[in-house]
Order: sequence, then structure tokens, then C-alpha cells
Amino acid sequence: MESMKGLVKTRFAAALLTFSLAAAFAGYFQLGALPAQSFPFLSWTGWTIQDFLKQPRPNVVFLGSSLMLVPLDGVDADYMNKRVDGSQHHHSVYFENQFDKQTGLSLRTFNFALPGEMPSDGYLIVKNLLTGEKKPDVIVYGVGPRDFLDNMLPSPSATDPYRFLSRFGDITPIAGRMMPDWNQRLDFELGKACYFYGKRADLSELGTRAASSTLDKLVPLPANTKTISFDDRRSLMPDFRPCQILAGQAWFRPSTAADRANFVDNLSEYKKRYAKMKWETYHSQLSFFADTLKEAKANGIKVVVVTMPITELNRSLLSETSWNAYKNGVLSVAKNSGATTLDFSDSKDFTQSDFGDTVHLHAGGGKRLFDMILAKLSKNQEVLSAFTGLNIAQRGRQL
Repeated sequence: MESMKGLVKTRFAAALLTFSLAAAFAGYFQLGALPAQSFPFLSWTGWTIQDFLKQPRPNVVFLGSSLMLVPLDGVDADYMNKRVDGSQHHHSVYFENQFDKQTGLSLRTFNFALPGEMPSDGYLIVKNLLTGEKKPDVIVYGVGPRDFLDNMLPSPSATDPYRFLSRFGDITPIAGRMMPDWNQRLDFELGKACYFYGKRADLSELGTRAASSTLDKLVPLPANTKTISFDDRRSLMPDFRPCQILAGQAWFRPSTAADRANFVDNLSEYKKRYAKMKWETYHSQLSFFADTLKEAKANGIKVVVVTMPITELNRSLLSETSWNAYKNGVLSVAKNSGATTLDFSDSKDFTQSDFGDTVHLHAGGGKRLFDMILAKLSKNQEVLSAFTGLNIAQRGRQL
């Protein structure tokens, strides 16, 4: 009996040693690791990253959540009078053309605003992607109260942008801030300690691709086989890749004041987001916001912080404590970092008729906002002096 126990222990120790050596070997040579931009599926974030990596260096990058994304794409749909696929369209034709008219400078923009983007996500974009040959001259960063006060955010690592952005660069120095809960941090540390566990997503994706390729060769589907549509799959399995979108599923259509969709009351959603002052979220996101502006400044990128307008309906859900913490925090961080601030948070130039819901400007309101931003930036010498090597022949982009 004792000899059997000894044999088991010896075999276990040998197996553990073999596994550890195999993991170390695989880690050293990065076996099974996919390129950072090789995603198993594409969400808004995945599409945006892939396009950014393909495009030439932009002069201006827009950051922010859907508060910035929606009006940018909506305005372009109206301006070009054609449908715009949000998953594929990542620049602002309107901003580029109007800036050219007002300054004579032909610049290239890139829209890195994403649904649900938090300052923690903005930090990863600036830190790991807006660098080197891809470093822009100027960042226009639109922010709103939800970015700092969202009660529904479990942690900074819970966003869709984080899932994709965390593949670029080492998260270790900020792991404690990104994953404040012990179980998230434990999972992260286990992934660092064991290469196979840390790369389980990549290894799983490689296995799926290999299995699919093999099955396609061994058991090819008949030519007339009908495959399940994306919409049918979504209805059958709504929790499977919930953020995934395909090309042609996120259209922004040209509109006029007469035919815009009716105003949507989404206050019930924001009552949950603003339910209480979640100080840990506020301090965490404000800290990431400060780090983002600091990182940009260190890399010679001029930042323009735009406090986005929201409706009075939405503003009324916030306590004075929450509102003052948001606004004073953002303006203080922007000032301390040397950023230019365009404060539209209390602007009387916007009414409820400029919005598609209680926070998102529709194309008409978006045009009003960007006209105001353009008027300010076209006369701001700090911003204008940040642009390098611009000329009229630089546009070179097919609309």
C-alpha cells in the first residue's frame, strides 16, 4: 500500500514537472499565441481597432463613448446624403472638410469613440495604440457623466472595449486598478503564472479554427445547404457573443428634421446607472482619465476635452453631489494636464429637440455641436500649432 502511494506521488510530481516545463517552453516561444488583432469575433471595438491598424496616421483622433460616436456618424450620413455603416466608417468627413474650409489645413481623422467606452478604455487606446507612427497630433475627447458615475459597471475590465484593447500591451502594472475584485485578480494572476491558462482563449480559438477547417474538408456541406442567419442565431442564443456585429448591421441613414426618428425616453436605463454615487467607480475612472491626458501630453499629443451636452431630463436624475463631482473633477484634471477644454455640459445652445434620446445628439444636434467645436479649434493657436506636416494634397481618402 505504501509503495502504491509512493508511486502515485512520484507520478504526480513527474506529471507536474512535465506540465510546468511544457508551459515554460510554450511561454518562452509564445506557442499558440495569436496576434493581438486576431479576434475570434468582431464587435464595434474589434472593427475599429482593425481599421485603425490599416489606416495611415491620423492627425485627429476622437475618443469617447456613444455620446461622441453617434453624432459623428449621423452627421456624416446627412452630409454625404448616403447610408454610413458604423462598423466600417471610422472618420469624420464633415469635420475634415469643414476644418479645411476654415483653416486651409487638410487633415485626416479617426473615430475611436466606442459604445460603452470608459476612461479606463481610453487610457488603453492612448497608451498602447496611439503611439509611434500611429501617434496623432490632436485628440478630441468627448466625456459625459455616465463615463464616471455608472453604477452598472462591475469593474473597468468588464467592458467590451477592454476585452479587445487588453490584448495590446502589458496590463500587469495596472491590474489592481483594472481588476479590483479578488476573483478577477486571481484569475489574471493564474494566467500570468500558467501560460496555458493565460492563453486559453487563443488556444481555444486555434482549436476551433482547426476543427472547422478539418470538418469542412472531411464533411463538406452540400452547395444548397441553408446556414442559420446571424439574426436567427442571436434570437436562439442571445447570450452568445452579445456584442458581436457584422458588416452592414449598424447603419446610420441620412435624415432631415422632418423625418428623424421620434425622441426615445431612456430614463429608466439611466436611473439604474445613476442610482447612487458609487465613489469607487468615480475615483477609479477619474484617475484613468488623468492618466490618459498625462500619457498624451508626455507623447506630445494635444488634447481637447469636450464635456458633451445632455438633456435636462437626464441631468435631473443626478444629485448635485454627483454632478459637481463629475464636472469639477473633469475640468480640474483637464486644466492640470494642460488640455484645452470646451465645456458644453450646461450649454443653453442645445434643447431636447437636438437629441435622439436623453443623452445622444441626433445628426442635427451633432452638426450644431461640431460646428461649435470647429469654430473654437480653427482659431485656437495651441491646437493649430500641434499639427505637423499638413498640406492641401494630404487628404487622399475615398469617401
